[in-house]
Amino acid sequence: MGSVVVSGSKNSVLKLIPAAMFSNEDVVLSNVPRIKSVFDDLEVIKSIGGKADWVGQNTLILNGSQVNSYEVPQEIGSKCRTTILLAGPLLFRFGKTFIPKYKQASFQSGPINRFLDTWKTLGFTVEEDENYYRLSSDNPTNANITFRTSSHMATDNSILSSVFVPGETIISNASEECEIDDLVGLLKAMGANIDRIEPRKLRLVGGSMFKGAKFEVCPDKSEVATFAAAAVVTRGNISLKGVKKDAVVQFINFLNKIGVKFEFSKDELRVWRHNEELQPSQVEVSATPGFVPDWQSIATLVLTQAVGESTVHDTVYTDRFGYTVDLNRMGAKIEVVTPGEVGLVPVISDDSYDFEKNGPPKTVAKIIGPSKLRGERLTISDFRYGAVLILAALCAEGKSEIIGVEHVEEYFESFMNKLKALGAKIWEQQG
Repeated sequence: MGSVVVSGSKNSVLKLIPAAMFSNEDVVLSNVPRIKSVFDDLEVIKSIGGKADWVGQNTLILNGSQVNSYEVPQEIGSKCRTTILLAGPLLFRFGKTFIPKYKQASFQSGPINRFLDTWKTLGFTVEEDENYYRLSSDNPTNANITFRTSSHMATDNSILSSVFVPGETIISNASEECEIDDLVGLLKAMGANIDRIEPRKLRLVGGSMFKGAKFEVCPDKSEVATFAAAAVVTRGNISLKGVKKDAVVQFINFLNKIGVKFEFSKDELRVWRHNEELQPSQVEVSATPGFVPDWQSIATLVLTQAVGESTVHDTVYTDRFGYTVDLNRMGAKIEVVTPGEVGLVPVISDDSYDFEKNGPPKTVAKIIGPSKLRGERLTISDFRYGAVLILAALCAEGKSEIIGVEHVEEYFESFMNKLKALGAKIWEQQG
């Protein structure tokens, strides 16, 4: 019970940082979460001469005037998935760039072909070896860029790679995520000519002048869903402050459908549950404006407490149900099956998935509830699944020992402290 002030969105600020490198003037970002992934990206910026200074707890000043290298050091850049978004700003400044390939065994990033196709469509020369993408933009050309499936980071890259290219560029089937709107908003504040002319269509007219700007990072919609789910599974009462309602409509619809009580007042969302039974549901995970992938694991956990059979069908990713092994060890009844096994049609958004070779992927979690979860020894190896395991431990009978909690702090600002402030009983072992 209590209240939480929602932090700024990680997925927003990690694209705003490279965007700021277009300008030789100060770009001031507020509501920036102080998390490891942000600090890592700032190290990448500094490695090529960019300025990045904290002013106060959550305000960041960025400036690209001292960027002095088109080559991002491999030992630094290869650790960050978003290093690739520096391609556009560095091509703008130098006409060429060497971007290290992302190399982290514990995280499989999405297919890279969407990035390569965008660069080639814009007339960039693209070469690659084991460690680097080597790009040059001697004769860039405006273009019509169309994605077969909507992609968040591919949309980021297409915006950052075309905002300086002379002429009009149209990006079709662009992502509708609120974080993309943040990128558009910052670039407009910096002087770029860019607009969302349809829900999934962006129009850019390339320019060469980028000024300083002030911009507030949008709230983290994944954090909203996570703490709302915490109230549900622990039968609690939580107020979330600083919520952007439009960004969480589908999650609120999910809560309403399963019988959770909630109310909105301006930018505050209150979620509570006492002894009400939760209703089963069939959830389809899809890109915005659908039920987004970041909420998939949270919905699965919540539905382990619903009365009856539920399904969660992921139409975006083919490999995001690994956490269910741990939930089942805790007493959940979750079976990961192919869509056909539960009467659904397979939908493959992942361009890299070979349907002919691998057959229908197991992208549906079939959940039988309610399940009484019990405490277990858990290891968090992937930051994306950490929060759901912590919430499971909080609603389980008995104590749980969790190793790797620090991975969650890479994703959510002060996550454990916020839980403690809400009354969660958490002890940290020293040594």
